[in-house]
Amino acid sequence: MRTKFILLFSLFSILIFSQDQEAKGYFPAEYVLKSSNDTIKAKVRNVGKFTNKKYYFATILFKMKIRDDQGNESWIEPNDVKYIKITDENNIKHEYFSSAGRLPKEEGLLEIMFEGKNINWYKDYYNPTLRLQLEIKGYIVDKNKNILYWGFFNDIKNKFKKIFKDDPNLMEKLKAAKTDEDYVELLRLYDTKIDNS
Repeated sequence: MRTKFILLFSLFSILIFSQDQEAKGYFPAEYVLKSSNDTIKAKVRNVGKFTNKKYYFATILFKMKIRDDQGNESWIEPNDVKYIKITDENNIKHEYFSSAGRLPKEEGLLEIMFEGKNINWYKDYYNPTLRLQLEIKGYIVDKNKNILYWGFFNDIKNKFKKIFKDDPNLMEKLKAAKTDEDYVELLRLYDTKIDNS
């Protein structure tokens, strides 16, 4: 009898533990499909870089596994999503928007870095030919959706140099820029100057 009890207890523990582990790989999400204006609340399966317990942007690159409150699962394609907000393990919200209407052609989901009256800056995540290394690209777009500059995100400072080349004040401030927030502030200043010229 004691052996049966230990065996049943062990199986029960494994079952509970495995369900808990799987639940940790899902993050709360709100999304809107292009075919509807309804906001859907669910959980999205995280595609982590090293572990599914830590959020990674690859989650939005491929077909996403969604779980509703009743535990029903479905799959959605990133190109079918108009907007998605994912809350990660640190309660930080990650928002992505369809590139339709923001870029000249559909490029998947984008992260908005800055949207002004005259200039916009977007982050694009993708995986060319399913390589192991995912790439982050940036788009700098004018108000008419013309792409001024695009390229790898780690080269963004050089992209801004081309935009600010006729403004010595912004070029000087660009030298000290290190964070995304610094670049956003520079774009905000640039956007205002275009507006006032």
